Amino acid sequence: MDIKQNNKWKNNRIQRIVLFILVFSIGYLLLVTAITPKQYSLKEGDIPRVDIKAPRDIVDEKATKEKEDQAAEKVGKQYTSKPEVKKEAEDNVRALFDKLVSLSNMASSTVADKQTELKKLTIFQLTDEQCKALIGISKDTLPGIEDKIVNIIDSAYEKNIQEKDEGALKEAKGAVSTQIDNLNLDKDVSSALKQIAQTQINPNVFFDEEKTQEKIQEVKKNVSKVIIKQNQIIVKEGEPVTQDQIDILSDLGMLNDENVTAYIYIYLALAIFWMIILFLQYGYVRINYGEIYKNNKKLILISTINLISLVLARTVGVISPFLIPFACAPMMLTLLLNYKISFVLSALNAIVIGALNGFDVQIIILGIVSSVLGAAFLKKMQQRNELLYSTLYTAVVTVILTLSTGILISSNFGDVLIKGGITFIGGLLSGIFALGILPFLEGTFNEVTTLKLLELSNPNTPLLKKLLMEAPGTYHHSMLVANLSEMAAEEVGANSVITRIGSYYHDIGKTERPYFFGENQMGIDNPHENIPPNLSAMIIKSHVKDGLELAKKYKLPKVIQDIILEHHGKTLVKYFYYTMKNSAENPEEIKEEDYRYEGPIPSSKEAGIVMLSDSVEAAVRSIKKPTKDAINQMVNCIIDDKLSSGQLNDCDLTLKDIEKIRVCFLTSLNSIYHQRIEYPKEKMKDFNGESNKGEFKTKE
Repeated sequence: MDIKQNNKWKNNRIQRIVLFILVFSIGYLLLVTAITPKQYSLKEGDIPRVDIKAPRDIVDEKATKEKEDQAAEKVGKQYTSKPEVKKEAEDNVRALFDKLVSLSNMASSTVADKQTELKKLTIFQLTDEQCKALIGISKDTLPGIEDKIVNIIDSAYEKNIQEKDEGALKEAKGAVSTQIDNLNLDKDVSSALKQIAQTQINPNVFFDEEKTQEKIQEVKKNVSKVIIKQNQIIVKEGEPVTQDQIDILSDLGMLNDENVTAYIYIYLALAIFWMIILFLQYGYVRINYGEIYKNNKKLILISTINLISLVLARTVGVISPFLIPFACAPMMLTLLLNYKISFVLSALNAIVIGALNGFDVQIIILGIVSSVLGAAFLKKMQQRNELLYSTLYTAVVTVILTLSTGILISSNFGDVLIKGGITFIGGLLSGIFALGILPFLEGTFNEVTTLKLLELSNPNTPLLKKLLMEAPGTYHHSMLVANLSEMAAEEVGANSVITRIGSYYHDIGKTERPYFFGENQMGIDNPHENIPPNLSAMIIKSHVKDGLELAKKYKLPKVIQDIILEHHGKTLVKYFYYTMKNSAENPEEIKEEDYRYEGPIPSSKEAGIVMLSDSVEAAVRSIKKPTKDAINQMVNCIIDDKLSSGQLNDCDLTLKDIEKIRVCFLTSLNSIYHQRIEYPKEKMKDFNGESNKGEFKTKE
């Protein structure tokens, strides 16, 4: 036995390795074909036979540079003002007047000596006559004249004087001369003061090379790049190829003479990238969902959905990457498996889809957000129309995301709006593709989705109509069990949809012999009174087998078939067992196994919950006086019996879960049955729920 298990484990491992290699190969092929453009053998002057289109967006570097150069040519020279020029002129003038004051205090010095001292201030280029006129100015008037000359110079510098602008310089000096004339001083003094002031008028604004280059770079930076859009015609059929077009084709890697080594590195990087993504995806499933990882059929399902998403991205993305139905795969994974797997795997797929589109960051963000929304909106799907709402919500949110990110990275608002509209269509396509592909996956992998289960909840389905028409009491009982099961499942984190639908169909086998079950014996005699207990037990037990055959005939999902098969486990049909044993001449010959359901016992939380709901609802319904204490005692008795007899050993329900279920049952049943009318007294009770469900009537 150990050898067989070991071989099976090895075979499963080999199958997983083969699956990994297959998925890697297909995905890698999609990536390589996406980034490798069609090659052409062209040179300048050749005439192509077909239109050559850009496989992706690309910047036309030459056209962009020409546009930048044109903008740079319009940038004028940048100048910088130097306030120190004016300050130096003021200081020079004040130094000269300080010298004049000093000379006026030298009474012993001759005029010639004073002129000699004054001419030492060479920056003013004063003549002997001008020096003599300045020395002759009264000491008391020197400060006033000094301030006026400084103010005249300051006013001249208020209008910046640009270097090499002789006109501006001449104009400034003329203005100074005029203002000095207006002082009405002695002619010789005015001449000397004009000489002083005009020598201090110089350019104070100079060409700034660094500032000019900064301005040019700023202008170039603001120039929008010339983009050759995806699918835009680069070379038209029948027209000679220009060198500019050759350069663009070369940048796109569309010429046969391109460097092969460069592509080898790209292909190697892609292989590593894709392998890392796959390791992350399968590793996440293995670590967090070991039972799914060990189930090769489910791994193939996951891989198939992943590849479908890549194929859709590769095909639909040719039209526009914003049209890609990003939420399709997350929706399918959520409905077929669970939302956590869906979120992680689809988010990683979004990165791969971004790689298919040139690692466009906007596309990657859009894909990840769509994955989150597609998984989250269907996390607790309970109604069919929730898929429609999920599709619409996802489409609207992704449109808002596209518009907001588009405005940040593009100045062309019209283009952004178009992308937003395409994104909305892509969101709608997600739901359409999911609805179209799901039936294929359900049939191929024998998986059941919430959508499929919800279809089975329609009371007009053939089996439910059959149950209602042929066994109305059982139908009513099944509806009550469904309500109990659904609430209990929600309390313990089980699949409430599966438990509800499983409850609807768990007793469909009773339609084969409806009147042998007490809930359907309205106004008729009990047929069990006319047959031996062992035959009655066989008929009671047969409803499980009959139900399974009907489920297979009507192609109910495997998960519902399992609930039908397991909802009684290996419970003993106590009433008929003890009746037969008490009436037999040799009680020891009555075998207990002949009066037990054949099982198996529940193997899932959902099946275990249905078993408990089925038993407690039937038992409580038969209580003569359904007081709160009586209901509590009955529920506790039923649950404890199932636990002690091992019926719940394989269904993964913990003691904590069972306690939550117990509380849920007590709350619900007390609200339903505490005012029920009193029923005729039965001779014997079966605390396993058989007689309580009305499967027979006892003799009074």
